[in-house]
Amino acid sequence: MTRVLVWLVTITFGLAAVAASPVDATGGERFPSRIPLPDGFFPEGIAISGRTAYVGSLVDGAIQQQDLPTGRSREFAPPPGESRIAVGMDVDRWGRLWVAGGGPAVDPDLSASFRVYDTKTGELLLEQDVEGGFVNDVIVTRHAAWFTDSIVPSLVRVPLGPDGSIGAPQLVPLAGDWTQAVGFNANGIVTTPDGKHLIVAQSTAPDVEGAALYRVRVDRHGEELDARRIDLDGTLAGADGLVLVGRTLYSVAGADGVVKIRLSPRLDRGRIVDTLPVPDSISPTTADVFGPRLYVVDAKFPLFGDPTVPFETTAIRR
Repeated sequence: MTRVLVWLVTITFGLAAVAASPVDATGGERFPSRIPLPDGFFPEGIAISGRTAYVGSLVDGAIQQQDLPTGRSREFAPPPGESRIAVGMDVDRWGRLWVAGGGPAVDPDLSASFRVYDTKTGELLLEQDVEGGFVNDVIVTRHAAWFTDSIVPSLVRVPLGPDGSIGAPQLVPLAGDWTQAVGFNANGIVTTPDGKHLIVAQSTAPDVEGAALYRVRVDRHGEELDARRIDLDGTLAGADGLVLVGRTLYSVAGADGVVKIRLSPRLDRGRIVDTLPVPDSISPTTADVFGPRLYVVDAKFPLFGDPTVPFETTAIRR
């Protein structure tokens, strides 16, 4: 798995091994601000449902379940086998955990794939290979699960029936303002509250310094998706995981922490209002929201493969 680290670090993130300044991560709240993960876990994705967080491993695809009020952590799902890792994750309204599984673009031994688990039992409900280069993140809307592919200029759409039945995955090309760059492209993904649009992060933008954000219309589409660039008032240093609360967008930006962006009502413009440090971090990747806090995981890419490296989920005030 060392090739995953090398490719992600050198092509995608350009991370420096620096630490953010300490802050009061809980803002005086009684919930723990740090929840331990197993040593050598190397987390990349996190999904929160209710009071429970699910955190996946880049090393072997195992998933930890964490109770946020108490800080208790246990194994939710063991490693799923060779050629499987865990990247972005989301929980749907039927209580199923969707897991993006990476792909061969960063390691030829990996299959482009996704998995679906029952959050009540931990049962693996579905394991599906898909066409693509690196299936990176996922968001589930009312009608479909949408995955980003960081190599192929398309999203993977998995249709959902009214009863939650899962259809066959399909690649839907990104069009409109979308221009593919060299390196990692589509990364984090979220849905708007009305379900009409997705917001997709492009980690490496072809025509601006740093990253870019796009709104993508999905309530109606044909053979292509209309992606429109969101005009930002500053430089977005990086863009991995995304969290949307109302019209406030949080973009996890590696060593810089979490960038807070206020979006316009039409989602065509964004104002960068703050950058939130993640205490003692090296390379934060994704986050999710619970109450007044963001819970952030740090993959510590420069240390990848060392089984003695400690890990934790960190809460910061949003």
